[in-house]
Amino acid sequence: MIMARFRHWAGASVQRKLILALGGLLIVVSALFLAVLSTLYRNQMISVHARAAGQINELLQGALENAMLKRDIPGLLQILDGLGRQDDIARVMIVNPDFEVRFSSDPSRVGQMLDSPALQEALESRAPGARYLDEGGGEVAMRSINPVLNRSECRQCHGEAAEHPVNGLLVVDYRAGAIRREAFSGAIWLGVLGLAVVTLASAAMWIALRRMVIAPLDRLTAANRALAEGSLDTQLDIRGEDEIAGLGQAFNRMSAQIESQLATIRHSEAELQALLDALPDGVRVIGPDFRILRANRAYCRQTGHDPETVAGSFCYASSHGRDTPCPHTLVTCPVVELIEKGAPAVTFRDRHHCAGGARTVEVSSARIELAGDGPPCVVEAIRDLDTQARISQEERLSEIGLLAAGVAHEIFNPLSSVELALAALAREFDQGRPERARAYFDTIRSEVGKCIEITDNLLMLSAPPGEGRQLIELDRVVSGVSQLLNYQAEQGGITIVTELEPGLRLIATDADLRMLLTNLIMNAFHAMPKGGTVTLRGWREAGKVRLSVTDLGIGIAAADLERIFMPFWSRRADASMGRGLGLSIVRGILERHGATIEVESSLGRGSVFTVSFPDPDAPETDALQADAITSQETSP
Repeated sequence: MIMARFRHWAGASVQRKLILALGGLLIVVSALFLAVLSTLYRNQMISVHARAAGQINELLQGALENAMLKRDIPGLLQILDGLGRQDDIARVMIVNPDFEVRFSSDPSRVGQMLDSPALQEALESRAPGARYLDEGGGEVAMRSINPVLNRSECRQCHGEAAEHPVNGLLVVDYRAGAIRREAFSGAIWLGVLGLAVVTLASAAMWIALRRMVIAPLDRLTAANRALAEGSLDTQLDIRGEDEIAGLGQAFNRMSAQIESQLATIRHSEAELQALLDALPDGVRVIGPDFRILRANRAYCRQTGHDPETVAGSFCYASSHGRDTPCPHTLVTCPVVELIEKGAPAVTFRDRHHCAGGARTVEVSSARIELAGDGPPCVVEAIRDLDTQARISQEERLSEIGLLAAGVAHEIFNPLSSVELALAALAREFDQGRPERARAYFDTIRSEVGKCIEITDNLLMLSAPPGEGRQLIELDRVVSGVSQLLNYQAEQGGITIVTELEPGLRLIATDADLRMLLTNLIMNAFHAMPKGGTVTLRGWREAGKVRLSVTDLGIGIAAADLERIFMPFWSRRADASMGRGLGLSIVRGILERHGATIEVESSLGRGSVFTVSFPDPDAPETDALQADAITSQETSP
């Protein structure tokens, strides 16, 4: 446990690792250095003392040999005894070639055998030598051995030199206490000196490491921490050109690249969010865990949620107010259908909990694969059908409001005629001529019928869209709409010309057809601020009933032809204000009826809008149209 804690403590910091590694290395090196130096010093001390002892032995050997040649045994013993009494000499012995002690300053040694490798080596090599030896009891001595060679003067006692080259060995044991103390003292001083040198070297190395390695690493660590906390503009002050400086330069490049990449990502996300926010329908992206990854402003307006709280919330909680996922066995769940079952796309109608209550929406969803190895997601486009229907009806009523002046003018004339007829009728009765009043009654009936026809046309135009699809005579609708627009045409100096083949019929909603024709004619009026002619032409062609509205206005630029049916896009030549929904409503009506529209336009020459409906009187479409009428009548 203690070792584990120590390893954890040491491994938590480069500085601690360096201190421990450097300290351990210096201790080991210092110990080895001290051991080697002490050994060398000890050997040097031995060598010095051995040389000194050898010199002494040579002098001593001369004196002893002289006493022996004179056969002065007492003098020899006196010399040995005197030498044995010296403080630094433990004993002096003369050993014969058989290693027997013949003479000694210590009488107890006489007669003992001194057989040792050192004596044998000296006898065989005939060379002096010195060795340390432990005599027991902690007493250490240095033994100096000098061979006494056989000379011509010694032949009488020792024989020929060839047979007996060595007469004996002079052995002097010096007390090594002083030598030992001197060596120990020198070792201590060497150790102290070595420790001081190692300490100074360690301090110098540590200061260098601290300045050149630890401090730059500390700055790099602090910069990394600041970068991790979000300070993407963090940069290091680079000093030098070594490896640490290279690491700092790499960090600076990495920091700049991260900042640049994140700026690019933020810009891309902002662009994506701006594109999503520009869409009029609600859009949200859902992950496989039913969490909303992204949503646009339109979706937030639909649900009444704050944009910051939508991301990360569950889709079923956001749009359905549920605590658990919707039961996919009972309702359509795009996440289950697209991700789990692998369907390419799903479109359905649903009820969402929106701001202000539940609303009917149309959900178009598709599976998308995000970049990288991320899981697939689902993107939903949610159209508020209730709001769309309300806007369509409001636009319809707005267009009708623009017709109010024309309708008032058209009704005013018949009502004026009625007023004159009633005045004449009263006058005839006052004058007692009732038989002449019948003619005025016919006039009143005729003018009232005109008023009823005008109001009937207006009521049919005001009906909600998409209700009551039926077989309609085209000339009756064209006549009614033209009558409602007569006043606007007169005010703008415009003439409406009608060219319809007889018997043209189609299956549609009367109100939708009238609104379609009204928008196309009003669009032609706005294109001719200086007046002109609007031609309404109807004919049969290839199983279709075609109706064209032609104006002689300013025309539409080729670049704008793709935009004219976009909601809220408007370019009126007469500079009048508009919502830009007229042609968008026309396209919506045509889509509901399975019809199409074509546009031909030339700048300065005018435009032709041609709509094509299936011809109910064409032989190949009779059965299809009958089925359509039946399904329309039986639909709830």
